[in-house]
Amino acid sequence: MFYGVLDFCNASGNMTFQPIRRQITIPTAHVMPSTLGPPSSNTNECFGAHPKDSALHAYSSVAPPEHATAEDTRKFETPTIEPTLNQSGILNTFCTDHHPGASTGIVNTDTEPYGALPEIRASGKGEFTCKTEQYAPYQNSHGWKPEQYSLQPGAEISAWRQQQNAENMRLRMEQLQLMRPCPPTAVYGSGLQSDPGQWERILKTREGVLQEKEMLFERQRQHILQLEQKLRGNEVQAHSTLLSQTNPYNDMYIIKMQELQREVTFLRAQFAEKVESSSKEKAELEKKLNAGEAESRGLKEAMKEATQKHSEELRKQEERVKGRDRHINSLKKKCQKETDQNKEKQQRIETLERYLADLPTVQDHQKQTQELNGLQEKSSLLQEQVSELEKRLREIRTVNREKETQLAAEKHRGQELMSTIDSLKEEIECFKQTEAGEKEKRLTQESEELRQEVLSLRKEQECLRKVIESQKKKIEQMCSKVKFLEDQVAQEEGTGDALKEEAQRKETALQQLGVAVKELAVQNQDLMEQNVTLQERLRQTRVAAEPAELEAGTIVTLYSELNLCLKELKSICTLLSQRMEGRDPNLSLLLGIHSAPHFEDQGGTSDSLCLDKHLDAVRHLKREIDDLRTIISDHYAQDMGDNCITQ
Repeated sequence: MFYGVLDFCNASGNMTFQPIRRQITIPTAHVMPSTLGPPSSNTNECFGAHPKDSALHAYSSVAPPEHATAEDTRKFETPTIEPTLNQSGILNTFCTDHHPGASTGIVNTDTEPYGALPEIRASGKGEFTCKTEQYAPYQNSHGWKPEQYSLQPGAEISAWRQQQNAENMRLRMEQLQLMRPCPPTAVYGSGLQSDPGQWERILKTREGVLQEKEMLFERQRQHILQLEQKLRGNEVQAHSTLLSQTNPYNDMYIIKMQELQREVTFLRAQFAEKVESSSKEKAELEKKLNAGEAESRGLKEAMKEATQKHSEELRKQEERVKGRDRHINSLKKKCQKETDQNKEKQQRIETLERYLADLPTVQDHQKQTQELNGLQEKSSLLQEQVSELEKRLREIRTVNREKETQLAAEKHRGQELMSTIDSLKEEIECFKQTEAGEKEKRLTQESEELRQEVLSLRKEQECLRKVIESQKKKIEQMCSKVKFLEDQVAQEEGTGDALKEEAQRKETALQQLGVAVKELAVQNQDLMEQNVTLQERLRQTRVAAEPAELEAGTIVTLYSELNLCLKELKSICTLLSQRMEGRDPNLSLLLGIHSAPHFEDQGGTSDSLCLDKHLDAVRHLKREIDDLRTIISDHYAQDMGDNCITQ
């Protein structure tokens, strides 16, 4: 709490409070320094001391012995003195009120009993109310006056801070009044209607200043209450320690307490003066606040009138803007429809152009047919080669089987010869034992002959093995070639099937086109007959019609529509003939680019209903022609796309 007081004092600025000591002369006494803690470095800021540290320095000699260190005991090593009878009198004199003029220490037994420090609470009008209920038990037990300790340094700090804050608020209000560009009477007339936002800013700033003032007042009140409670607790603790402890240094402590008591009385008087001045300043500030509130009310009323006028004007402008927006939206919708239709037509033209660019020509088709014929011839040649190679393989396999049988027989013969050689060796050994020289020579000769035969047979066997291995390698190579050729034949058969399917599709498409051409020819004849009948009817209507001027426009439109239908029918017939002949169709005819523009009916009303019916029929026929053209172009594009995929 006390550290918060220091921060609060230092945060406001470098202003320091120094109490004026010229009114009361306080006697000084030489007191031993306390060793409980080092003096604070900020002793000259905000009354020159931390409240907690000042209380410790003032009552350091009264603290219990268990908090003292070994150095304290060495500094104050004096013989212990038993308490005398005079100490009780000194204590009673310490508890009395010592004014600067009083030099005696007589105990006043008629003084008021000691009371707890009043808990000061500020009321709404700047007056302070005191509470003395918290420490009521001390009133009857000790002979202290409540006037002696009602004012403390902490309360003086809070009062001084309150005064400083009030001065700062007064300066802010003066600055706000100086910042006004013109007096209120002129502002209400013209300024509000010109710039209402400026008055809103001024009102917001004033409301913010009022809120800041209220917050500062509440903080000061809370701070005063906290400091007073802390000082009461410190005084009660000091008084209890003075009364409870009996120490040989009581005289020195009493002198210190007298000095502190005098300083407290001085601070109490100074605090009363500051409280009066702060209450006056607070009353002035409240008057200024009331005036500012009255001005803000007038400004709010003027603002309401101006906002009402502006709202009416805004409503009218919004209605105008809405009407214009509706008109603009309707125009936008029409433009959007036209753009969408144009985009669809453009996309359709682009897709058809892409298909037509990718489509193959008659020359490409002829090349494909030639390639097909060449591939079929190659496949037939390859099949003949495969059959010949298979025959050769069969012959080689039979030869190899015969050679393998010969090799097996030779192996068997070689084994028999080896067995005979072994038997002859055994006989030679037997003859050597019997010492038969002649027989031995014969047997040796026979054995050598047999060995030579065996060696020759082995050489033949190795030659046959090499031949068999070479033939096996050739067979494997031939098998791989056969497989490769079979794969090629399968691929060529697949391409041939695909080309056959394409040819069948084209034939079916041509048949469909022939049917469509026949139907169109029939429709063309019907249209020609209808045209003749319509011309006859037109002649009759010309003779019988009285309002000729009104019917002339409808007749012209009917003739134009009939001419358009005839031209488009001719273009479709040419397209179908080109498709039947296998030529590429004319793109201008296919897409209908060079067709005449469409004449719309301009809303002319005629009496004759027959002309209107004929016009409707002709327009319906034109739509059907357009649908037929789209179907033909789609079929053509699909056929060309399929041809491109197969290629």
